[in-house]
Amino acid sequence: MNSTVIYNKSIATDVHFLLRLKWSEKKIPTPGQFVMVSVSDASTSLDPLLRRPFSVFDAGKGWIELLYRVVGRGTSLMSTLKKGDKVDVLGPLGKKFPTPKEKNKLIMVAGGIGIAPFYLLSKTLKNSKKDAVLFFGARTKVDARLSAPIKKLGIKVKVSTEDGSLGRAGYVTDAVLDFIEKDSVIYACGPMGMLKATAKLAKDAGVLCYVSLESSMACGIGVCLGCALKASEDVKKTKDKEYVLVCSEGPVFNSKDIEWEKL
Repeated sequence: MNSTVIYNKSIATDVHFLLRLKWSEKKIPTPGQFVMVSVSDASTSLDPLLRRPFSVFDAGKGWIELLYRVVGRGTSLMSTLKKGDKVDVLGPLGKKFPTPKEKNKLIMVAGGIGIAPFYLLSKTLKNSKKDAVLFFGARTKVDARLSAPIKKLGIKVKVSTEDGSLGRAGYVTDAVLDFIEKDSVIYACGPMGMLKATAKLAKDAGVLCYVSLESSMACGIGVCLGCALKASEDVKKTKDKEYVLVCSEGPVFNSKDIEWEKL
């Protein structure tokens, strides 16, 4: 689908951008889903050749927003997009975060750009009585500004920074450890190391944990098999499969379904 850029602006830092696109598809993305984006103009260049996956930050009737960080050629090109430019978008794709039960104390754990899917999720919680808190891990107090939109929704936000410049010093998982209760459910998105540590916290505490996995992928629909990850022993026994696909079976998984030691 060719989508038109409504705006593309830097937020929080000079390497983080919020891209709003027109959305003509009838299906509006839900929290945890993603889209595949191609920023190359096929009439002039095929570089970069493949689409890239991006979590949906926000969505409404006729538009979607993507939060992204400039890290390579593809995202560098994205940062130059202007109002009226066209981009090729495929989606919405993947499975969403499950709706938390009323009895559950929702703990959202985000690391860096992994905060992207939690804004849309937080919007769904805004008008409910759901007890929810976001733990956000950032490198510095400047990067921590990415949590401001969620805080404005009225969601409790607890920040950890690696350099100790804001909030708690250290890794975000250290802060989560003191907050888990027996009725907690954890939703996490971020670097693989953070997700692995969060999954272990949940396992040790005996609470449910859902992780949104980041992975390189070429197709986004389960054809290329480029995003296959080793499945847990439980999945092997119950579903008779060695691997799970992040694009079509995720990106949101019960943390028990992943063989973390193989990552």
